[in-house]
Amino acid sequence: MNLILSFAFSAGIILLAMSSALMIATMLNQNIRGASIYRSLLIWPYAISPVVTGAMFRLLFGQESGLINYGLDTLFEYKVAWLTTVNPARFSVIMASVWNIIGFNILFYIAGLQNIPKDVIEAAAIDGANALQRFWRIAFPLLSPFTFFLVVTNTVYAFFDTFGLIFVLTRGGPTESTFTAMFRVYVTGILGNDIGKATAQSLVLFLIVVIITVVQFRIGNRTVQYGNY
Repeated sequence: MNLILSFAFSAGIILLAMSSALMIATMLNQNIRGASIYRSLLIWPYAISPVVTGAMFRLLFGQESGLINYGLDTLFEYKVAWLTTVNPARFSVIMASVWNIIGFNILFYIAGLQNIPKDVIEAAAIDGANALQRFWRIAFPLLSPFTFFLVVTNTVYAFFDTFGLIFVLTRGGPTESTFTAMFRVYVTGILGNDIGKATAQSLVLFLIVVIITVVQFRIGNRTVQYGNY
């Protein structure tokens, strides 16, 4: 169950964090006033540790004193038990994780977009390709090395680095609905004082992530376009 939950969390975090980062990076790559300021503001969340992120989102999602419920109660006289019911708690963990890692993804996607030669995009525009066609048929394929790298790093983050965030935000609850495999290692080894079993669990988790990474590299070698544009 813990592994299935870990895979589900990882898939949600990777899809949301990378798609959102790509969309934001594309907008920030435009010639807009104050773009450098926006980039700095959007990248800085990655400098915050997952533990601090968990504490910040606990202030946001708290049922009685949380800022989100304060706004909902003020506007609609309605509150959500974000951290004490199953689906809202899972949603809270995923959103906090996405916010924590999205700056890292934005940074790399901006670097990738800035490395795409402008004359390639301009030539496609002259040939009649609209903005969406230029993005999906030219820019996105050329970003494949960055996308591949981010899939690997986001997978490692989702499996391991979210432990501190979950520890502060939900403590694995409610009813173990946010009880990931990494959190199970902590409970077994530290709270249960069973270091041997926790070591075996951590080794199995490590091997699973290694296998996922190897599979990603195998797939990436066939789909990623390296070299000069």
